[in-house]
Amino acid sequence: MAKHEDIHLPDDLYYDRKDHLWAKIEEGNKVRVGLDIFGQKAAGTVAYLKILPVGKTVKKSRAFGSLEAGKYIGPLKAPAGGKLIEVNEEVLKAPNLVNTDSYGKGWFVIIEPDNLEEDLKDLVQGKQEIQEWLESEYKEYTEKGLFAEE
Repeated sequence: MAKHEDIHLPDDLYYDRKDHLWAKIEEGNKVRVGLDIFGQKAAGTVAYLKILPVGKTVKKSRAFGSLEAGKYIGPLKAPAGGKLIEVNEEVLKAPNLVNTDSYGKGWFVIIEPDNLEEDLKDLVQGKQEIQEWLESEYKEYTEKGLFAEE
């Protein structure tokens, strides 16, 4: 687990540097997707989620849904392209799971990827790379005041 100050990032995940979504590769090369701690801090408390239905196809870096929170309203962009094979109905009913259990019950979708190997290339991965990215992002977020007490 990558750690810096009070922030912890699981190092078995892949992270989108820009959109702050995580991707977990699961059995059968399926990709589970959720929002990382930096996305949570920037967005604030999640109030509403809208996600495309199962069966829809999404392209990498294109919206599979949208999020409304205290400080952000905007798209959720897929870290991998492919077919949506599962939508987390629990998080749609209780969007605050994104803030309280983002790496557990607060995930959004599972994607059956078209080209997983290619899609993973530009995501942060591996313990050392995640640690370096975590420290850099933490510094940037601190400077922007996003880690101030709310």
